[in-house]
Amino acid sequence: MDEPTCAYIAGFLDGDGCILVQLKPRQGYRYGYQIKATVSFYQKRQGRHLLEWLQRQIGVGRIRDRKDGVSQYDIEGVAHVLHLLRAISPYLVAKRQQAQKVIKLLEAMQQNPKPSPEEFLRWAGLVESCQALNYSKKRRHTVEEVARFLSNKGVSHPRND
Repeated sequence: MDEPTCAYIAGFLDGDGCILVQLKPRQGYRYGYQIKATVSFYQKRQGRHLLEWLQRQIGVGRIRDRKDGVSQYDIEGVAHVLHLLRAISPYLVAKRQQAQKVIKLLEAMQQNPKPSPEEFLRWAGLVESCQALNYSKKRRHTVEEVARFLSNKGVSHPRND
């Protein structure tokens, strides 16, 4: 993407978008949780064509029409979200701090696909610090919940020093 397009997408994200990282319980995952990364853009259904333009520029993701009259464009996955945030973060204003934290987390995840339990727990803490920058009503899954899961499975003995 060229510089003006990156700047436009950053402005769109600052105004009508969301950067989200979540802890999702997943059976079969080594530590019982997935760290899910998503960038979402929102428009009233009449503005869906703007989301379609964004999708053509970014090249990944899906658009859905919600029951509340809003269309939502989601880009999911560590590699896709990281690529997008790296491209547009220099142009972000309102969400710059959050983007930088998410980039740091996703880079660590890419560099270490098989983290130790302690490292995964540290990542879960980074997820919470990123979530604190969103206007979320409640957090479903917390670092304490992940620590309890790991301890109950005998996978980790988190240190408190």
